[in-house]
Amino acid sequence: MYNAIYAGIVTYNPDIENLKKNIEGIAGQVPIVIIVDNGSENVGAIKNYIKEINNVVMICFGTNKGIAAALNRLMQYGRDSGFQWMLSLDQDSVCPEDYCKNALSILNILPDIGIVGPVIHDRKVGIVGHNPKGEYGIVNTCITSGAFVKISVWEKAGKYDEKMFIDSVDFEFCYRVRQAGYLVIQSRKLSLDHSIGKGKIVSVGPFKKKIKEHSAFRCFYIARNNIYYPRKHKLLLYYVRGNYRNFKNILEILFFEKNKLDKICSIFNGWKQGLFMNIKDE
Repeated sequence: MYNAIYAGIVTYNPDIENLKKNIEGIAGQVPIVIIVDNGSENVGAIKNYIKEINNVVMICFGTNKGIAAALNRLMQYGRDSGFQWMLSLDQDSVCPEDYCKNALSILNILPDIGIVGPVIHDRKVGIVGHNPKGEYGIVNTCITSGAFVKISVWEKAGKYDEKMFIDSVDFEFCYRVRQAGYLVIQSRKLSLDHSIGKGKIVSVGPFKKKIKEHSAFRCFYIARNNIYYPRKHKLLLYYVRGNYRNFKNILEILFFEKNKLDKICSIFNGWKQGLFMNIKDE
C-alpha cells in the first residue's frame, strides 16, 4: 500500500465488466478507491459490485454534473483526508499491478512536479499523444486518466473549471498548473490501457488514419472547449488550432463516420457557444 496516494474514479453509465477490471486492478495498490458517479442509470449495479470490497467508497451526485465537478469532489476528499496525490482514472481504464509502485520512483524526481501522467495505449489505435524518449519528459498537457495529481497543486492552480463540463478539462487544468509554476511530466514507467472514443483505423489511399468516433453529445463539448479555453487564457495559437480542429472534425465525420447530421450540428452549436460564452470565472 502507498499511503500518500489514493485513487479516484468518475463513472457515468459504465460497462460493469470493464469497471470491475478497473477496480480489481487498482484496489490492491492504494488504501482507498473513491468513486464519484455522475447520475448513472446503472448505479445500482455499481453499488452491488462494490459492497463486498472494503476499500471502495462511492459518492453519488444523482445527476450528471460533468467530469470537472466530479474531479473536484474527488480531490476535495483527498485534501480532507490528508492524502498528497490522487490517481485519477476513467471508468474503463485498467492499471497494471505495479502501477503505483512505478509511480513512487517518479513523483518526486524533480522539484515542483504538479502532475505525472502515463503513456496511453488506446486498445484500438495504439499509443495516443506523447511518448517520451527517455525515462520521462516534461510536457504541456496530459489526459486525466492514469495521471497522479498533487493535491496542494490542485488548490494553488485553482481547481478544475466546472464550466467546461467535459472535454479539455484536463488540458485547461494542465495550463493553469504550469502557470502556477509547476511541472507536468509524462513517464515511460507508467503505461495505461485506455479507450478514447470508439476509435478505428481507416485507409486513405496508401495511408492509415486514426478516427476517434465520438458521440454527438461529446462532439458539442469538444468543439465548444476547443474555443473556450484558448479564449479564457488569451492563447492565440491554441485558438487558431481549436478552430482548425473543429473544421477538421467536421470533414472526418463527413467522410468516415455515421450519424453525420447530428454530430456536425453538435459541432456547429458547440463552436458557436465557445465563441460567445462568458470566459470570466463565476
